[in-house]
Amino acid sequence: MSALEFLQLSAAQHPLIVKFYRTHHSRNRVRPQARCWVVRRRGEIIGGLCLTPVAYGHFLTGLLIAPDERNQGIGAQLMRQALKDIQQPIWLFCQPRLYAFYARLGFTLASTLPEALADRLARYQRTKTLIALQRNARMATLPRPTLTISIACLFDDSGRILVVRKRGSVYFMLPGGKSEPGETPIQTLQRELWEELGLQLAESEFQSLGHHSAPAANEPGHWVEAEVFQASLTQAVKVQAELEELDWLGLPPARTEHLAPLLREKILPLLLEREDQLSLRFTQPAATD
Repeated sequence: MSALEFLQLSAAQHPLIVKFYRTHHSRNRVRPQARCWVVRRRGEIIGGLCLTPVAYGHFLTGLLIAPDERNQGIGAQLMRQALKDIQQPIWLFCQPRLYAFYARLGFTLASTLPEALADRLARYQRTKTLIALQRNARMATLPRPTLTISIACLFDDSGRILVVRKRGSVYFMLPGGKSEPGETPIQTLQRELWEELGLQLAESEFQSLGHHSAPAANEPGHWVEAEVFQASLTQAVKVQAELEELDWLGLPPARTEHLAPLLREKILPLLLEREDQLSLRFTQPAATD
């Protein structure tokens, strides 16, 4: 197989990558100020990506490898070539199923976003399930807006967890919401459950699952600091207020890409680990004299 050639295009060469995108039915836009990289085999472009300057760093878009050339590691090689000399932060948006690929290249879930990217992600998330990733943690110059929330894992008799989706969001999450001044975490949770589900639970019915944090699902560029509780759900619930849909999540779930980052990355692993420990406890043979 012939060798690969990696090349950063000049502005005058941008039409080459535009043609490549169009050939493969990509809608990626090439901005005049973008740094565009391609990989060629025998002189033919088989892959490309664009890095567009934004406040504090760069925004990566349009990573595309020709279908016949996929599953050979070419995309990762192109990424390494294009990013190796960039010291500033780099952000990108992707489907949750691609997280592992980008994580191997040094990307993590974005804790903050420049305002322009946060606004763009909010628009995209109205119709798509996307997450924001970043590479290079030099983010001290960016503030990290934080939301304080209380949420609950509400289990039915079958061990399923109630999840809800807010109007205008593509993500399912645990019921609960933002704290108001002067409220304790339990008071916040009780108020939110009543407003959103018509559900009344006494404080004694909740057990703490600890404090957890993650990127906010519906407020791009924000972070959530959450007090998480669990309780048994023995009452009927109904969608109210800003909620649009509810569903039930089994353990382990059949899919997770539609779940909010806090639930997907922090709460589910905690619940699954606890379930494994309980299973191990009940399957160990009894000690004999």
